[in-house]
Amino acid sequence: MRAVLRLKDVLPEQTTASVQSPGALLSLRLVYADAFTLDLADGDEPELIPFLRRNPADLDDPGDNAALPDAQQDQFRGRFNQFTAARGRYALGGGTYVVLSKPLQEALQVVREVQSHSATGKREFFRNPRPLIAARLGEAYNSTVIENLFRETKGYSDRVLGLGLWQPKVLPWVQRPGGNWFGPEDGAPSALGLRVGDRSLRIATEQVAPAVSAVESAVAAQRPRATIATLDGQVELPATESTLSAVRALRDAITPTASRDAAREKEPIEALLILDGVDDDSLFTPAARHRPTQLSASPPMLLATSLKLHQEQGLTWLCTAWNSGAPGVLLADDMGLGKTLQVLAFMATLRDEMRAGTIPAKPMLIVAPTGLLANWEAEHDRHLHAPGLGRLARAFGTGLKQFAGPGKRMEPALLQGLDWVLTTYETLRDNQAAFADVPFALIAFDEAQKIKNPGVQMTHAAKGMNADFAIAMTGTPVENRLADLWCILDTVHPGLLGPLKAFSQAYEASTEPEKLAELRRLLEQGRDRLTAPMLRRLKIDHLKGLPEKRERRAQRRMPEAQADAYRLAIAGARTISAPSAKLIALQSIRRISLHPDPDAPLPDADYIGRSARLSACFDVLDEVAHHREKALIFLDDLSMQANLAALIQRRYRLPSAPLLINGGVAGLDRQRRVDRFQNGGSEFDVMILSPRAGGVGLTLTAATHVIHLSRWWNPAVEDQCTDRAYRIGQNRPVTVHTLLALLPGAEDDSFDVRLDDLLSRKRRLSRELLQPPAGGDQDRDELFQRVVG
Repeated sequence: MRAVLRLKDVLPEQTTASVQSPGALLSLRLVYADAFTLDLADGDEPELIPFLRRNPADLDDPGDNAALPDAQQDQFRGRFNQFTAARGRYALGGGTYVVLSKPLQEALQVVREVQSHSATGKREFFRNPRPLIAARLGEAYNSTVIENLFRETKGYSDRVLGLGLWQPKVLPWVQRPGGNWFGPEDGAPSALGLRVGDRSLRIATEQVAPAVSAVESAVAAQRPRATIATLDGQVELPATESTLSAVRALRDAITPTASRDAAREKEPIEALLILDGVDDDSLFTPAARHRPTQLSASPPMLLATSLKLHQEQGLTWLCTAWNSGAPGVLLADDMGLGKTLQVLAFMATLRDEMRAGTIPAKPMLIVAPTGLLANWEAEHDRHLHAPGLGRLARAFGTGLKQFAGPGKRMEPALLQGLDWVLTTYETLRDNQAAFADVPFALIAFDEAQKIKNPGVQMTHAAKGMNADFAIAMTGTPVENRLADLWCILDTVHPGLLGPLKAFSQAYEASTEPEKLAELRRLLEQGRDRLTAPMLRRLKIDHLKGLPEKRERRAQRRMPEAQADAYRLAIAGARTISAPSAKLIALQSIRRISLHPDPDAPLPDADYIGRSARLSACFDVLDEVAHHREKALIFLDDLSMQANLAALIQRRYRLPSAPLLINGGVAGLDRQRRVDRFQNGGSEFDVMILSPRAGGVGLTLTAATHVIHLSRWWNPAVEDQCTDRAYRIGQNRPVTVHTLLALLPGAEDDSFDVRLDDLLSRKRRLSRELLQPPAGGDQDRDELFQRVVG
């Protein structure tokens, strides 16, 4: 067969008069392979999957050294598993034979034997197959032959172990003080359980020990599943070491000194297997990158916009970090300081160097929420001279069709010839294997709080990307807990903060301000000759030249109907004590403080007159309309958004209702509404936005008034809302209106006043100490006590 193969190699592709060959010979398709890579289909019974390769040194084009196309590779996989011993040749059907070199055949025999080992043994071999192969083949072949036999997995980064079926991790969640607004009444967990995919399974304290025993017994007996009792009924879990660690963590969490993790996960799909950094065994710390040249921090030739001083400093910091060999950084500037422009300037610097031939030409990837992708294109065109960053790939939505290969799967080779790529976090998650196979010069993760949860597929996919340099961009690096910060940084600078469990024990479990100050110094000063991994500037400190921001608190006493409803809610709240009931009571009081009867069919004047906040809001709008200015109103109640839009249209005789942006408005439509508002001339106009959907990534500098009609629990989210108008590009003073409804006779203890005090304190601590701005247990209890009494 090898002789036939050698004869086949010298025959021409087409038969001519001077070369005659038997038809049977020319009908054969013979493929030669002398190297392989490994993937792992993980699960209860992992399978090692060899992919046949040609040695790049033997090829004219070493870039693509796959011996077989995907369809025939699948056929080889079946034939390989059919026989107990590795063969020298395999018939794949249709006249196709694959012939293996003798060293490759012997190496695959090692793989075939390991295929019968335990799941743990297969995983260990997959992580590093070379030692066992070298031990088996070392006497017969020299080290060069053995080294060339096994090729690293595709084009993946060193953090990626391979491909396998995603099995949702079972990680403990424990709700403690400081985690969110509403928690336990003391230092013990108020709730605990297991997260499996997107499900949160609640477990009572007395159910933890039996759960540990059940999983331990199943693991010891090598049963695939363990059944445990939860508050949600009987549940089956994978009987794995991971599950066992999770339930043991819950057992430990019952004591005050225990650590905790939190994770949410998606449904099983094919996914990257990575070192996720959660514990010591999975910690990944890359070596410093070798840079072929040193970047200059001077503004790149492509840049058409003059940078402000703090943006020049940001560009210098990015270039210095790249030059130092750091794998990535966190750009955590306050909202409105121009993070997008700074990153575009850095990308233009890299593109200039690529065109000069001083660094390898590779594509650059931007990952952002869907609603911001159009903004990235607009900012690119506004700030860079043509041709900008070069050829753009819109790898999301309907644009994915142009990158589909056989079987409609995304084909990574189709991305490699492009210059910059836009995609969404969801697209990255769903096509992670394809994206991970593309070596990027840079990846920018915009609104990086999207990857703040450890153990979920979206974060997992982001960590598995292969980039020379990565930038995480977010104005809120700590949104709910310090683990948010760990997860974002571990994506762009793996290993910097150690494993998650040790980080949580060191910083999350501590209430000492000195520990948080120590962490901040590490992030803002750097270590080991690497530049500072995080850059965070606040507008109040670093941005000179922005117009004045005026903050006004409009206080109104509740009218009689609203005050009566409020007092009734307070009286009911005084009869309860359970944390969940307190939450319900606070939410009810919050709704009444906005309007006691939002669905009442009343004339406009009466409807407005029943609400102190609504009355104050229209007082502000009357003034805004008089001066022909524009306003943003942030309100989270969707039905009230519709009511308010109709009220505004009728009161000010507008030709159409004010534009709305909430979670139901798709990305492109959202950008169209933004453009319409921004370019709507000098007439009075209003836009109504949900704090979560409209408070991120939008530039609405046509507005000079921001009205917080309802307050959000997290001051960081509220600040993001304000910064839609108060940001770079704003050249007029901005007035921020906070509306407070006061209960007659108990003004200082009104819900709005107490919440305002609490948010102000949380905002200050967050800025000074990286303390999570979202409220915790003590905050919830304090608010309830001061409002209800």
